[in-house]
Amino acid sequence: MNTPKHLKHKPILEVADYDLIDGHRANNTDAKTLSLGVAQWNGGLGTELSAKVWRQVDNRWSRQSEELPLNRVLDLATLVCESKLYSDGKSLASKGDLVISKTDNSNLHDKILKIEFDKDKEHLDKSFKRLAKSLKELGY
Repeated sequence: MNTPKHLKHKPILEVADYDLIDGHRANNTDAKTLSLGVAQWNGGLGTELSAKVWRQVDNRWSRQSEELPLNRVLDLATLVCESKLYSDGKSLASKGDLVISKTDNSNLHDKILKIEFDKDKEHLDKSFKRLAKSLKELGY
């Protein structure tokens, strides 16, 4: 499925048929496409880029589709990477002004992180490798 072009977010690049590769949700997800394009909050006056997850429910584009500024997408990716490292036993480390800390002192949450990262390892590894390859090609 292709990204809709008639709605406020104006896609420039897309991952069509994302529902076929959406991790352990593949072939059973409402996330149909991903896009990078001009943010809908610009109101036609600007060109700030955003990333969007296009969700579909009952064959209609959902209002729960999410659009994020690119810096937030990258900061979330950093948080996921640091969370994975933490679940593997590394100490939490701030990345410059991105300060990462636990929300409580519960060991239960630590166990949940470990269990969930381990359970979804195959799919997450694919995503981590794609991210690492792109960052390497960018020179990072």
